[in-house]
Amino acid sequence: MQRKGKIDLWLLLTASLLLFLGLVSLLSASSVISYQDYGNSYSIFLRQAIFAVVGLVGAVIALFFPLDKLRKLSFLILLIAIGLLVVVLIFGEDTKGSKRWIDIGIGTFQPSEVAKLAMIIFLADYLSRVKEKIRTIKGMGIALLPIGIVGVLVVVEPDLGTTVAVMATCFFMLVASGAKKSHLGVLVFLGVLGVIGLAIIEPYRLERLLTFLDYENDPLGDGYQLIQSIYALGSGGILGVGIGQSKQKYLYLPENHTDFIFPIVGEEFGFLGTFLIVSLFALYAWRGLRTAIRATDSFHRYLAVGLTMQIAFQAFMNMGVVTGLLPVTGLTLPFFSSGGSSLVMTMVSVGLLLNVSRYVD
Repeated sequence: MQRKGKIDLWLLLTASLLLFLGLVSLLSASSVISYQDYGNSYSIFLRQAIFAVVGLVGAVIALFFPLDKLRKLSFLILLIAIGLLVVVLIFGEDTKGSKRWIDIGIGTFQPSEVAKLAMIIFLADYLSRVKEKIRTIKGMGIALLPIGIVGVLVVVEPDLGTTVAVMATCFFMLVASGAKKSHLGVLVFLGVLGVIGLAIIEPYRLERLLTFLDYENDPLGDGYQLIQSIYALGSGGILGVGIGQSKQKYLYLPENHTDFIFPIVGEEFGFLGTFLIVSLFALYAWRGLRTAIRATDSFHRYLAVGLTMQIAFQAFMNMGVVTGLLPVTGLTLPFFSSGGSSLVMTMVSVGLLLNVSRYVD
């Protein structure tokens, strides 16, 4: 294996700033709903801060974990992730008709977050082994089998947003592997058909799609959340109303500490604040893909692509939703949205990407 070098300091700084800004934003955005639900304005923030510490520990472990050993464990990690996805469907907590979380006593755990990372590690190993064979139908088919299994298990929870994120990340990795354009085109076509089909067969998904197409038609009903989101972003102006001064967080904007935290950021920090955050995610994507391009080991290259696009794609999907550019998907904003499993696995992904950055030219 290539000799280890220094980590990408720009990547480290970018991830650190995103984590810091995310915690500060959540502290403000969650204060009202936290007081309403727990009688303490800081409960949600403190829980997230604890998970941030756990995530930092996970990131450090990932940073120094031998990548050759990770590669050997890739299939086992995938099997464990698939097993957890089956367990959550059987024993998971039923919340609003979804089974996405397992109660582990001290909190809840979301297996789909583990599955996202496991799928990246497995696919990076597979693509680095088959090399040019990925351009054959057999090579592509073998790659699609575990992707399909994970996708089906996650969509059954149901969690279409995470399914789309997993599929998109794997697609970017397949593009990086040199897969045939005709095969990739078929995958895009089938993926679009699948999403449309899943939207049609579930009334609430169809409502989301129709609302996206004409959200102003029902301002007090299905279009309410998006209208309030855009209002929050617009009311921030250039510099924002000031940290902690958001009015939309007073339960005007639903899910303002999870899926829709970005509009609160826009309201309090203004255009300059949101521009900074978008720029940081873009910088993260650039440094991550730069690491992938400069990697001499194929496993490292595909791993870096997957780890980078997993976070970047989800971030820009979330921001597209809250600005009305995309239909509601239920995807959270990495580093910012409340959610322990998501934050921990995001930090582990950052640690692994920094690990890869030590082996580039």
